[in-house]
Amino acid sequence: MKRRDVPQFIRYDDWTALIGGHVQIRKLGEPVHSGIVDHAMADSSALWLRSNGVQPRRAFVRKEGYEVWISPRDLQFRTKPSANVSS
Repeated sequence: MKRRDVPQFIRYDDWTALIGGHVQIRKLGEPVHSGIVDHAMADSSALWLRSNGVQPRRAFVRKEGYEVWISPRDLQFRTKPSANVSS
């Protein structure tokens, strides 16, 4: 039996649903940071990743071109996939 091709990461537009989840931040299609979502604005215009060791808490703003990507496996534990998923 062949294993289905599953994308490693998918873009997810409802940032508030990802609080507490491990995500990858991309800009212009390239990964720039990853970590656990600490907080997100209610309108998903910005989010903050938790500090990690010596790295401080960091904000990412959608208007600046940032996108949030999550693995399908991590997403299934966060929320049920819906129209918020983009590929």
